[in-house]
Amino acid sequence: MNKTKKKTLKLYRIFFLMLLLSMGMAVHVQAAPKSVTLTVGQKKKLSVKKNWKKVKWKSSKPGVVSVSSKGKIKARKAGKATITARSGKKKQKFLITVKKSQIKIVAGGKTFLAELENNKTARAFRSKLPATFLMEELNGNEKYHYMNRTLPTNSKRPGTIKAGDLMLYGNDCLVLFYETFKSSYSYTKIGHIKNVNGLKEAVGKGDVKVSFISK
Repeated sequence: MNKTKKKTLKLYRIFFLMLLLSMGMAVHVQAAPKSVTLTVGQKKKLSVKKNWKKVKWKSSKPGVVSVSSKGKIKARKAGKATITARSGKKKQKFLITVKKSQIKIVAGGKTFLAELENNKTARAFRSKLPATFLMEELNGNEKYHYMNRTLPTNSKRPGTIKAGDLMLYGNDCLVLFYETFKSSYSYTKIGHIKNVNGLKEAVGKGDVKVSFISK
């Protein structure tokens, strides 16, 4: 394309834009989307350019991520959502990814990752970490410790206990299961270790010190 054609094309573009403006047609300005990753329960303040006035905020999935009129978001459950900020003809999107909250569980020199439940019990437990407990052996399938604090409860009868389950018995007994079995007892679930390879060997056959650390 020679210089004359390039100049002509540029003039046509300017003319077309001026024509749209003169006709009162809207010219929308959209900034590039921004990606944000949160864990369940986490809060964050989103921001746009300072010269944006009367910004309106909207979430595509309020059940996953809610947003206030001032751009404050809260991750409510694992998933993905889009937060959109609008100011007149201007628009900004935030692509939000919410992951489950995780903690580290250390026993017998090995570290395991546990995903926490989205409930008051799990959040209250995590708020007290880090913590190390001497957990006692029971029945060849679990380790337990009575804490010197109580936690919120919503106990249910799971029917089947799975290896890697971290539960609350009553309102103060922390239980870590290393075997899968049937049970008629009621517990409030705190979390679960997804990869339990080596868990049984790490906790051993007797009492064991177990550390719980926020990730």
